[in-house]
Amino acid sequence: QALDLQRDILGTRHPDTLTVMHNLAVTLHSQGDLAGAADMMRQALDLQREILGIRHPHTLAAMQNLAVTLKSQGDLAGASEMEREVLDLRREVLGA
Repeated sequence: QALDLQRDILGTRHPDTLTVMHNLAVTLHSQGDLAGAADMMRQALDLQREILGIRHPHTLAAMQNLAVTLKSQGDLAGASEMEREVLDLRREVLGA
């Protein structure tokens, strides 16, 4: 419901709507709906990359959370690839 209201009021591409999408995905993960969580995380992440940019802290956090979900689903290769990408980007952004 919160996501539908957010989309209606602010639109799908608003940063606050993206935050609600991501929070819903985290909730789905916590409830054990890993497939639903991964799907929602991918949708939010695609929009975050486009709107906020790949190096934005929220985008990087979303990528990390997707990696955790992939790991929970047993997709260790996908999780590892995502974690490496996050690590490389964080080194670029924060220095290493």
